[in-house]
Amino acid sequence: MSNNLDTIIREIKACWEGLHSDTTTEVRRLLTELAKTSTDEEWLQRIMLEKPSSKELYRDPEHGFILLAHTEKNGTYRPPHNHGAGWVFYAVQSGEMEMTTYKNVTTAEGISHLVSRGTDRLQVGDCRVFLPGDIHDTHCITENFVQYRLTSSDFSDEIKSKRMVRFLNEKSVAL
Repeated sequence: MSNNLDTIIREIKACWEGLHSDTTTEVRRLLTELAKTSTDEEWLQRIMLEKPSSKELYRDPEHGFILLAHTEKNGTYRPPHNHGAGWVFYAVQSGEMEMTTYKNVTTAEGISHLVSRGTDRLQVGDCRVFLPGDIHDTHCITENFVQYRLTSSDFSDEIKSKRMVRFLNEKSVAL
């Protein structure tokens, strides 16, 4: 029996062209649709009941992308970071989160620091994409928060290579 998750995965696989505007536009649309899935579907009921911090829903053997579900507690904050050469989509299923985006700027004196581009509130059905090098933070601001995160690859490779960077106290630290 097919469910919305199976349908969305099939459609993502069919449209995946790697890092390309057509891919980001279509995957964002599909994840927005996934984020509106009814909690009547058994797989989503389990996520809502078990509240896993991270659950792999699908790993594509051909294209390498990974679809995960995450739950977070109100107040969970992840400091500014990028995803190295990887890219990622965040889609909200339940609850709300705030995301601030940043630019790492270097002054004429050679001092680098982050400058906020602003904060957006993501609600049910919202989806954002972050491309290689984009810097953002995440802040869960409600209880019962569930999100989907689709990564372009296994980010453990980005961490091992030190391309993935977390920014602390205006300095960058390889993850």
